[in-house]
Amino acid sequence: MISLKKKVLTTLSVSVLAIALAGCGLVEETPESIEGTVLAEVGDEKITQKDVDTEAVSYMDSLKVTYGEDILEQEEGKEVVKQLKVDILNSLVEMKIIDKKVEESGMETDTEEITKAIEERIEQVKQAYKAEEGAYEKALEDAGFTEETYYEFVKEDVIRQNYYVKLMEDVTVTEDDVKAYYEENKEAFMTPPGANIYHIYFGTDDAAKAEAEEVLKMIKEDGKDFAEAAEEFGNDMSAEAGGLLGYYAYDNQELYADFMEHVKALEENEISDVVKSSAGYHIIKVDGVQKEAVQQSLEEVEVSINSNLQTEMKNEKYASSMEEWKEEYNVKIYEDRIR
Repeated sequence: MISLKKKVLTTLSVSVLAIALAGCGLVEETPESIEGTVLAEVGDEKITQKDVDTEAVSYMDSLKVTYGEDILEQEEGKEVVKQLKVDILNSLVEMKIIDKKVEESGMETDTEEITKAIEERIEQVKQAYKAEEGAYEKALEDAGFTEETYYEFVKEDVIRQNYYVKLMEDVTVTEDDVKAYYEENKEAFMTPPGANIYHIYFGTDDAAKAEAEEVLKMIKEDGKDFAEAAEEFGNDMSAEAGGLLGYYAYDNQELYADFMEHVKALEENEISDVVKSSAGYHIIKVDGVQKEAVQQSLEEVEVSINSNLQTEMKNEKYASSMEEWKEEYNVKIYEDRIR
């Protein structure tokens, strides 16, 4: 008769042997065992391969729609998916940590304010699918949700966001911070020489050139409004905005160099003749011309500096807090186990 002690030792030996063989590839892994692989530990909670795969499904479907069904079998696709799963794993770890901090903080999670925020978020999503009956319900189903589980998902996210806001309450940017940043980075707040550029694009062939000549006559001799002509005759996306491309520095690398040579030759509110660039035939107009670089004042940029500094300080506080919490909860992440 085998003793209890011997039975236990035998069982343990078999388990250890199975693990060793699996590591050598001699024991076949099952889908269930892969799904159950622990990828991270947050205190006494575990995040598995299945948790990560569940979150990755919609992203992988988008990849297949965009790049074709076989993208996931290609090396480049595999690398993208691996990095995606690494990012998802780390996000799940951070969510687990914040959930623990929410619980420890005693923060109320069933307030009218939270309920209202949940309902508003869900209503926004519903509005995006309102054009087709049943589309919202189908979208939930495709994402693996019921209306009840989606409500809980949104609730968890709202609670985490509220905790984040509470965490960042003491992050403040002073006037002195803004002034100091401005003085230290003045060059970043220079508007380079350039102009607001408008154009009417016609195309590349002789017919396009002939049409451009006719439209130029309408503008310069008959008094037709440039923006109206752009909307009527333009053959690119700028036509919808009256030909406006936006403000561009003369030395920008985004627009064709030969196109910019025509732009540089124009004075304030001047309209070019029909000109040709590498893209084809255009009529060009400029305003807001700046022949020299112009320093933006502190008053012009202080709002954006304040916003950027707040974002930077919040990111730093979040990152440092997360590192502390990972130590506190003895977090372990096993990225090398991701499949």
